[in-house]
Amino acid sequence: MKRRLLIIIVIIFTFNLATPTQQQKSNNSDIQIQKAWARPAAKYTNSAFYFVLENNSSKTDTLLGAETKISEEAEIHESYKKDDDRMGMRPAGKIAIKPKSKFEFKPGGFHVMLLGVEKDLHIGDKIEVVLRLKYAGKIKAQAEVRDIPMTK
Repeated sequence: MKRRLLIIIVIIFTFNLATPTQQQKSNNSDIQIQKAWARPAAKYTNSAFYFVLENNSSKTDTLLGAETKISEEAEIHESYKKDDDRMGMRPAGKIAIKPKSKFEFKPGGFHVMLLGVEKDLHIGDKIEVVLRLKYAGKIKAQAEVRDIPMTK
């Protein structure tokens, strides 16, 4: 009787340990972060984080926000053209990523603003940003600090 009870407890414990890991792995593998990079910045100023978010799942997922230890705040922003031919920037809120699609965060478009960076970010430095998605949960992204690419 004791042996049977012990076996049941081991099976339940093993199942409970395995289930969250499998769910997290399958959810996160549906969302891929590609081509991640960030702008150089001086301490206490702002930087921006750019990347391509690919949704390989069969349902829409929503980017809810971002967090990082390298800045005081991380916010999803979008650039827009003002009436007088100048560019502006504003918080974008949540962004829906359609199934089987890619969404690019790039200069002059959507991006994650890193507000009040805690240290100088030099070209070649590596940073980590965590994206929070509705279904996939938290996904870590590694990015290299790079020079701003030239536009045509």
